[in-house]
Amino acid sequence: MGYFISELTYEQCRALINEKTVIVLPIGGGSKEHGDHLPMGTDYMVADHQAKEITRRCDVLTLPTVPYAYFPNFLHWKGSVNIEYQHFYDYIKDILLSFVRFGVKKFLIIDDGVSTHVPLKLLSMTMNTEYGVKVAVSNCAGLGRETEEAICGQKRGGHGDEAETSVMRFLRPDLVHMDKAVEEYSAVFPHTGAGGVEKIYFPNRMCTPHGINGNSTLATAEKGRALLEAQIADLEAFLADFIPWDPCDYTE
Repeated sequence: MGYFISELTYEQCRALINEKTVIVLPIGGGSKEHGDHLPMGTDYMVADHQAKEITRRCDVLTLPTVPYAYFPNFLHWKGSVNIEYQHFYDYIKDILLSFVRFGVKKFLIIDDGVSTHVPLKLLSMTMNTEYGVKVAVSNCAGLGRETEEAICGQKRGGHGDEAETSVMRFLRPDLVHMDKAVEEYSAVFPHTGAGGVEKIYFPNRMCTPHGINGNSTLATAEKGRALLEAQIADLEAFLADFIPWDPCDYTE
């Protein structure tokens, strides 16, 4: 139902860009540590797959997946690329403005990062207040959350864990090395949260022995299929209302 801008001619492209267009911008690290069992491009592959499925199902115009972003927690891991937050913010803003100048008012950023979520939310607020443009930003910790809680058995996770490894076992089993999967957890500072609710923000960086947080040994391709479908279903449900919606009807 949708289109990939990279596959269109200029004639085809310009006919699709107007005030009713919904632009989808996927962002996922293409070179970022994911333990000894997952590929460095895990985030990129997941965001790219989500974007392809959304484009297949929804009337959107999808941009190429951005492979480099703000990942400060991985500065000390070789091969992991980090873009400083202000550069990342400005870069994504420039991408959005390339379409805003031609009347586009609705964007969905598929964000497959955690640290990236902070600057992208700030950018979303700026685009709203300064340009009257709505930039929705997905939360990778929230998409498909109900399904993850129902089928995953790890006590907690967040990076290279049971859920992420399961998704990659489904997407690219040829790149997953389950013989190197481990269970290890990042330290949690006391009294910063309870019951999955953050009470106090406390900065952290990836410092476990193998660079993961969770129990990747529990991962299966079947769980990965269910998790991906739940994540995509959440995105699709949002777009079902966002695509026909007129920003002029909403003033906040």
